[in-house]
Amino acid sequence: MVVLTAAFLHAWWNFLIRSNTDKVLAMIAMTMGHAPLAILSISYFGLPGMESLPFLIASAVLHVGYQVFLMNAYRFGELSNIYPIARGLSPLLLSIITLIIGQDVLTAGQMVGIMTISLSMIYMGFLQFRFNQDGPKGLVLACITGIFIASYSMVDALGARLTGDAMVFYSSSTILNVTLMGIYSMTFHRDVVKSLISNGKKPFFVGGTASYLAYVMVLWACLQAPVAIVSSLRETSVIFAMFLGVFLLGERINRTKIIVTFVMITGVIITRLF
Repeated sequence: MVVLTAAFLHAWWNFLIRSNTDKVLAMIAMTMGHAPLAILSISYFGLPGMESLPFLIASAVLHVGYQVFLMNAYRFGELSNIYPIARGLSPLLLSIITLIIGQDVLTAGQMVGIMTISLSMIYMGFLQFRFNQDGPKGLVLACITGIFIASYSMVDALGARLTGDAMVFYSSSTILNVTLMGIYSMTFHRDVVKSLISNGKKPFFVGGTASYLAYVMVLWACLQAPVAIVSSLRETSVIFAMFLGVFLLGERINRTKIIVTFVMITGVIITRLF
């Protein structure tokens, strides 16, 4: 239930980014919106030990890469196109990484469930690109975004496990992320930064809070279960994103989306049962 709640919150802030006319402003504001809760958390719980520093730095850099590519991907594709591909690649890549480094043990049934969820999401995303006749830029950016997601998910899971506290690790990591994103924004989007106060309140407060809480929940779950399984369950947020896109953005729904949704739910059931 914790991961599914995180999935909804994750879909919600992606919806806020996609629905905003200025994707760059919305992403920067959302990222900066992590800071208030992160500062409160650090004030109350403290900082992680020095042994987690390499993971904190790697996490911050990878999150910036993810945020930059995601906000550019949304400039060239719809929420229902970009989101399934970017999020669908992550559990698949994480499963491969898990098998290579032996960090977690996955059963055959869990692998089948993860592959069912991931491949159905990727298939849905590719179909939407074909139906909407979007150019290749959004597709390429979505795939690169997926690689970043898998990378920071593994780094953050390892960092949280080393620290022993998901909130302590992520609060410190996201402060570094906010700092790097601020430097990037002032370098490449100075005009956007100047308009954050007047035009970025909703993504800052609502999106930033939703994103922060969603990821803390995910990292907490990674302390209890294999990261590939947590990632695959989190990526069911694509179902929430699809319905948000349909009902609030006017994006189209069809029989294929409905079928793929049921396939994803089947993958979740397989993952949980086996």
